[in-house]
Amino acid sequence: MAFHRALVLALLISAPVCEAAADDSALAIQRIKAAFLYKFAAYVEWPRDTFADAASPIVIGISGADSLALELEQAIAGRDVAGRPLRVRRLARGESASDCCQILFVGAGQERARAAQLLTDAQGHPVLTVTDASAEHPKGSIINFLAAEDRVRFDISREAAERNGLQLRSQLLGVARKVISP
Repeated sequence: MAFHRALVLALLISAPVCEAAADDSALAIQRIKAAFLYKFAAYVEWPRDTFADAASPIVIGISGADSLALELEQAIAGRDVAGRPLRVRRLARGESASDCCQILFVGAGQERARAAQLLTDAQGHPVLTVTDASAEHPKGSIINFLAAEDRVRFDISREAAERNGLQLRSQLLGVARKVISP
């Protein structure tokens, strides 16, 4: 009986530690994805008419990933890419990314129909689409995050990038887990 009580007590004490470790791991993954998102901007060449002027910000639209949006806001504070400030915009339901951002992140928390609509709306527009689908690379997604070998990795669809008029630098293609070519 004393052993049973000690075992139950040990489990109760260790449960919060395990939860905290899982929370720390999830937070670390969010931070890594946030860092990738703003770093991607340095390796993309947008068409000339994408920005209104030389000082226009690079806007990163986020849908279905509020915790990532928070991490990203902290990560980009005071940063710029090629002289352009970075901004985070949380997309409201019904809002199209092609009208307001140059990078679109569609989180795994987004419902499938909404995710598919966002990606469809961005096709043919100068928007770098980034998804977080652990299964197959979603149609219309240029970059897709996935967990591989206990790390955050990503695959790239060159066809989707070309369809959106974007040129991806070789340095970005070189660090992708897989490059899907047409």
